[in-house]
Amino acid sequence: MDKPQLLAKANPPTWLKILVIIFIGLGIFFRFAHLGQKIYCCDESWTSVAISGHTVAELKQEVSNHQGTILITTFDKYQHINPDRGVADTVNYLITSDPQHPPLYYVMVRLWAQVFGDSPSGVRSFSAFISLFIFPSVYWLCLELFESPVVGWIAMGLIAVSPLQLFFAQEARQYSLWMVEILVSSAALLRAIRQENKINWVVYALTLTLGLYTHLFTVLVMIAHGIYVVIQQQFRFTKTLLNYLLVSIAAFLMLLPWLIVVIPYISTALELTSGFALKWINNPFELIAIFLIRVTRTFFDLNLTSDIFAFNSLTLEGSLFYSIPALIFSLSLILYLGLFLVKLPSKKTSLLIFLLGGFPSLLLVIYDLISGGIRSIQVRYQLPLYLSLEIIVAYVLAFHISQEKTWQTKISQFIIVGLLIAGLISDVRFFQAGNWWTQSDVQSIKEISQVINQSERPLLVINDSLINLGGILTLSHYLPKIRLLPIADHYLSSIPQNSSHIFFMQTNSSLFHKLEQNKTYSLKKIKILNPPPRGLWEFEKIEQS
Repeated sequence: MDKPQLLAKANPPTWLKILVIIFIGLGIFFRFAHLGQKIYCCDESWTSVAISGHTVAELKQEVSNHQGTILITTFDKYQHINPDRGVADTVNYLITSDPQHPPLYYVMVRLWAQVFGDSPSGVRSFSAFISLFIFPSVYWLCLELFESPVVGWIAMGLIAVSPLQLFFAQEARQYSLWMVEILVSSAALLRAIRQENKINWVVYALTLTLGLYTHLFTVLVMIAHGIYVVIQQQFRFTKTLLNYLLVSIAAFLMLLPWLIVVIPYISTALELTSGFALKWINNPFELIAIFLIRVTRTFFDLNLTSDIFAFNSLTLEGSLFYSIPALIFSLSLILYLGLFLVKLPSKKTSLLIFLLGGFPSLLLVIYDLISGGIRSIQVRYQLPLYLSLEIIVAYVLAFHISQEKTWQTKISQFIIVGLLIAGLISDVRFFQAGNWWTQSDVQSIKEISQVINQSERPLLVINDSLINLGGILTLSHYLPKIRLLPIADHYLSSIPQNSSHIFFMQTNSSLFHKLEQNKTYSLKKIKILNPPPRGLWEFEKIEQS
């Protein structure tokens, strides 16, 4: 195998630059196009609650304060900025209601929404804007890793049209920001090792701190960095290793104020994340297969899937026509990349990117296999892996197009163009879609709103559970006129006489069981493709003859 130094000396060919610039332009267009078209999912609705300055306690109080029916528009104030509440109230929401999410993104998006509006498209536009910084970030990391502009150009092209990147660029959550920070912190580490000085280590410390204040899984990235430094320093306690340890400690110390204030609310965080701890997968082979299939969605995705909370076979990742080729492709890709990297004369160029993607991912898979759960197949938790894959694929392709063998160059050029076109096809599909498979609750919200809109004088019964409240906040964007009946288990609400269709999203209430015994109503379960945990039930009033 030719030495990687040949690649470092190569200049990007003109055709590659022109091609990548065109696809970056298309990628930017798709990031900002149709920002308000897709259903605003439950997670995004909680983002709007955060920037409104209200808390979950206030939401629950809103439900318990009403004995009769209310309009769903009552909850509009929790989806828009309250001028009497500021950034401090957004931070207070996170501390008391959503403590597993650090405040950096939410503070930034609150300030952004004050300027550009708090509509779904206005809030999502911040993620789209932040996603633009991924291009210079991945280019810098490629230069630090491989000293090769060619790799950087190809990586920018792949990321520009990646359907996975496009999805997170249009989601009102912190993941676009986190990806930029993963790339920048990794590049800053390599620069600090290469040029030992205080400024570079301070920059690295700052990137780690920003990452920790964006997503707590940055800890896994830091550990991957630490393993790299230990191996790179040949397991000796050197000045470089000492600097890494000091910087990591400094980053944790800067996070400490946040950890101290959220510790009293840790039980809330456990309640919010408990759904991922449930063992929805039937066996470990199914978990691994789904994990592998989703690797392909980094490059090509036609939105072929069903809800992750209803697994019973691989067909739920789409049809077998899609799942089996995707599984074969993923296995082949991982095997080839592994063999390619092992055969490299200099392993140091690829070790960091291998650890960055492999360590967090493998840790989550092992944890799920031991304790059960679906954390490892949540794409937002696997972003270090997907970024690493895009960079490694870019490196392999750049390596081959720089070789003297014409057939290798031609095949690599063909694959580059093929991957870019595959990504573009996926982006067009995303552009046309009303919802995407990664938002597991969206399809159910869409179908619930359609069913209720078709009903005469509907009434939706709600309670103050977080799942129920999240669904109501999302439905408020699409059912502006529906009436709600808030209930609590300690009292039985009376049903308004003019309600002919009464809907429940959960059955664990006294009112539900009371209506089951009522001969005036007939009960049926609505078939929802991707139901909430307990589906949707309808009591239809029987006309008396």
